[in-house]
Amino acid sequence: MIELGFDGRQDRTPVGYFTFAVREDRWTWSRGLFELHGYDDGGVDPSTELLLRHKHPDDALRAFEVLEAAVVDGAPFSCYHRIVDTSGLVRYVLSVGRGVRGADGQVEQVTGFFVDLTGVRTGEVRDAGEQAGGDVELVRLGERRATVDRAKGIIMLARGCDAQEAFRVLREAAALRGARLHDLADLVVARAGEPAPPDGRRAAVEKLLDTSRPSPLW
Repeated sequence: MIELGFDGRQDRTPVGYFTFAVREDRWTWSRGLFELHGYDDGGVDPSTELLLRHKHPDDALRAFEVLEAAVVDGAPFSCYHRIVDTSGLVRYVLSVGRGVRGADGQVEQVTGFFVDLTGVRTGEVRDAGEQAGGDVELVRLGERRATVDRAKGIIMLARGCDAQEAFRVLREAAALRGARLHDLADLVVARAGEPAPPDGRRAAVEKLLDTSRPSPLW
């Protein structure tokens, strides 16, 4: 584990800093992070979707789960992974961060920085076993994101909101319950598909999303 904050002991200087506002699902990047991903400063709005789109397919699931864990427990983290910039160049990076809790004790921000390690990892070759493992991870990520999308659709229908608001509702409910996003999404989809009158299914979904009196999922 690497301590949050650059103090000269790290192998490389951070190329950029980030802040993720959890409940608003809003990212703030420094100029260095835009450049790392191949964008002009301010040329694109940073988002969770954009960040994941630039993760190397073999590393996307792990990076996503590290972010989810930080949102839940706020503990310091470091994650070595690859990103693919807008030109198609694969970069080896280390992301370091921690959660910042609000007055209610919940993680309201995740903040940290990226270090570019590409220069020390060029020429790395993966064998067939590593490729197969990466394919499995990509399938798992796709399945989880598909479930999240289905849950968002259910919330949009139930509350008459757009996709962005549905995602915010899902993330906030998961964070307040100390649960992973995809676990709550699984339950939302399951409750919506249970054999019960429509009003009963809707009530069951709303109970999962109720942030006024959050309770553990299990």
